[in-house]
This record gives sequence, C-alpha cells and structure tokens, in this order.
Amino acid sequence: MKPKKNRRTKWTSEERERLKNLFEEFDGDIVKVSTELRRGERSIRMNLFFMGLISESEVDKKLIEQC
Repeated sequence: MKPKKNRRTKWTSEERERLKNLFEEFDGDIVKVSTELRRGERSIRMNLFFMGLISESEVDKKLIEQC
C-alpha cells in the first residue's frame, strides 16, 4: 500500500523544522527534499522562501529554466 501524500494539507511546525534540517542535510537539493517529505517542489520552495533560506528568484527557478 502506498503512503499517503501530503498534498493540500497544512504544514505543521514539525514539518517546517524537518524541511529546514533536510534542506541542510541534502545541500539544498529541493528535489530530494520534496521526495522525502512527499510535498510538491513549489510548496517546498515557498516555505523555504518564507523561512529566509532561499531568495525570491529561486522560488520559480525551475519554471524559468523550462522556458
């Protein structure tokens, strides 16, 4: 049985703390972090931005690269 995804659920303070730790552990690899947390990359980027860990230009980085 597949584990339930966390899409469209509110972030808890524990999840935000884990996000911060994973971001540091994976040296900023957002793809790995999103896989580990079972959250979308955009959601990960937005939370990192609001925590002050990435700049605003990095929030839409993947979208800009695809254009």
